[in-house]
Amino acid sequence: MKNDSKGLILGRRIVVAMDGGLYENYPQYRLYMVEAMAELLGPWDMEHIVVEYTKDGSGIGAALLAAANSKYAAAQLSA
Repeated sequence: MKNDSKGLILGRRIVVAMDGGLYENYPQYRLYMVEAMAELLGPWDMEHIVVEYTKDGSGIGAALLAAANSKYAAAQLSA
């Protein structure tokens, strides 16, 4: 996050939505995953990251990505 050139992410809360049986049913897996993220990102960045379980996260994520891409494509066409 230190490479956020536009300064849009730095200092803001980031919610990571997780889906899947492994994350949903095994609390120890959740703990290991958060610990691994903390090791990779460092404690300061992890203060701003929240990992939450969401049902049908794959479908919702695909819809959000498609919507964001459509907005980006429209902006590129009008530029």
